[in-house]
Amino acid sequence: MPNRWDDFASIRRVQIESGKDLTFSKVFLPYYIDLVKELRPESLIEVGCGTGHLLANLSNYVNTAVAIEPSEGMYAVAEQVIEGSDIQLFRLRVEDYQSTHPFDLIISHMVVQLVDNLELFIGSVAQLMGNQSRFVFTIPHPCFYNEYKKFFTPSEYHYMKERTKAISFSVTKDPNTKISGVPYCHRPLSRYFFVLKKFDLHVVDFKETFPAPEIQSLYGADWNFPRYCVFHALRGKDSEIIKKKRIDKQIEIK
Repeated sequence: MPNRWDDFASIRRVQIESGKDLTFSKVFLPYYIDLVKELRPESLIEVGCGTGHLLANLSNYVNTAVAIEPSEGMYAVAEQVIEGSDIQLFRLRVEDYQSTHPFDLIISHMVVQLVDNLELFIGSVAQLMGNQSRFVFTIPHPCFYNEYKKFFTPSEYHYMKERTKAISFSVTKDPNTKISGVPYCHRPLSRYFFVLKKFDLHVVDFKETFPAPEIQSLYGADWNFPRYCVFHALRGKDSEIIKKKRIDKQIEIK
């Protein structure tokens, strides 16, 4: 499936660098920059880096930055985008990547909804995690995204049923440029929670993306619901430590 993105890598580069992709530049790039400033990880790996623009912006905040990308076309663009940086780039699937050390932060932006084997993907990410590692991934919000994009017809769509389809889409500020024939998998939220727990990863934070009114206005229409969501997961033992710290902090405030 990664090869389906090969023909669209140059398009995505133009959309991101021109600012036409509002969701990248105005919503998620600020989110991830704030995240690395808050967590201050020493090492960061992006699983499915696409054109490389996100990690290129984040690499200045970490000592070690690694990117993996299985699409040949995306990899070729990412090579150009990160040229001159210290980012290590590999053309691999996450299940084929091996590291001798865990990463403090693992991010995967708008990738997990593309993978056909969720267990293999999450299990492979878990292998890259150690004590205090955090896995952060963004997906289209399963509860609302089909109402927004209408990838599935009413007869095809059922929230609780996992379904995969080759889709076509465009970004708001570039409506005439279609990206077609790429995979999209709808899964209910419970499926993500179940698979994370299967690999002893527990969600310690969950964000429903809903930008401020001034950002929404750039799209030409208000958002009626969150279009994306972000999972933050830690290993079981580490998630209990975070939970205890939050409880202690709440007690102090009271």
